[in-house]
Amino acid sequence: MVKGLIFDLDGVIVDTAGYHYLAWKKLANEIGIEINEEFNQTLKGISRTESLDKILNYGNKQNLFSAQEKSELSERKNNYYVKLLDNITPKDILPGVLELIEQAYQYNIPCVIAS
Repeated sequence: MVKGLIFDLDGVIVDTAGYHYLAWKKLANEIGIEINEEFNQTLKGISRTESLDKILNYGNKQNLFSAQEKSELSERKNNYYVKLLDNITPKDILPGVLELIEQAYQYNIPCVIAS
């Protein structure tokens, strides 16, 4: 028996890959590195820390930042990303997701987002 459903926002409810790219691009530009969508594909599926390291290596700036500064850069990127999520609308919901949530509601199955 299903007791509840837990959804991840990224790639399950909406495709947020574009928002991650925009946030990384903004951060990279601020530190003097230019990235494009092709490079961004190499960041998919890895952690924020690993992504930042790849960007720094790509821009030949891997030794310019302390661990604390890298942590701050990662947090700044995440803040940009979270702010971009304000642009999500119901039209961004991936096909079938809304129907699944509505069916769960009909059967009193609780749903949450854990992202």
